[in-house]
Amino acid sequence: METDKAYITLKGFISVKGEDSIDFIQNIISNDIKKVTDNNCIFAALLTPQGKFLFEFIILKTKNIFLIECNNELLKDLFNKLYNYKLRSKVEIKIENDLIGIDIPFVKFKNLNVNKLNLINYKNYLIFEDPKIKNTLARAIVEKSKIREFLNDLNIELSDEKYLLEKKLFNLGIPSKDIQKLQNQLFSLEANFLELNGIDQKKGCYIGQENTARMYLKNKVNKRLFAIQTISGKVKEGQKITLNNEEIGKVLIDDSFPFALIKINKDNKNLVTDNELKTETATIKINIPNWMVI
Repeated sequence: METDKAYITLKGFISVKGEDSIDFIQNIISNDIKKVTDNNCIFAALLTPQGKFLFEFIILKTKNIFLIECNNELLKDLFNKLYNYKLRSKVEIKIENDLIGIDIPFVKFKNLNVNKLNLINYKNYLIFEDPKIKNTLARAIVEKSKIREFLNDLNIELSDEKYLLEKKLFNLGIPSKDIQKLQNQLFSLEANFLELNGIDQKKGCYIGQENTARMYLKNKVNKRLFAIQTISGKVKEGQKITLNNEEIGKVLIDDSFPFALIKINKDNKNLVTDNELKTETATIKINIPNWMVI
């Protein structure tokens, strides 16, 4: 994996601006938009009214414009959902086709970031730390016409390795490819959004907040999303996962970066993680990432 090179990500951007922008965004996302400043970005989700996953994204701010970074595969759907929620709000929502995201080595961001901020403006490029896991990943937002200029300014080469950012996130236990397969399949807490800094428990109402808060307060989270390590065979989306012939989970994402929803709690976590699990066509294992709390 070429961790010392830059990589053009499969991310797109939606801008939101206007006098009602803060209230509009605050009322629908799982995190607190008031945390977003010219020097700080957040990870957040848009949920169903029942608290299930629909979209995930990172929100940044520049010159009173909010930029939402989202997977390209869900960009248009997210735009349409935001537009449907717009109603009479005085906001302008736009897909920014001229912007791309570039993954850069975190050490580059660290060296540029003398004030240790989450988001910096370097030579008019927005460069930010991925807020899901601190001190791990960094990306830049660049106009398509200025890619070469940006690479020269940072003295960095461009990798042609496919899905480089997706590999990095997969190794951290975070899904980033085919996440449309997760929509309506699991609750935000099952998707680990709390540990990934995507939920603010104190911000008040948002879509899906009531059920999310209830699950948290009553400790009803007994399933979690895990990256799958394939020992043999190949997993397929929708397959049941068993341990000693007992069903404990389901494959939600297959292909190159598979993920599954697994029943797990404090009592059985060693049993689940120390043993090989089975699907109809594969033998697999899961690991609990360092950031996850069971």
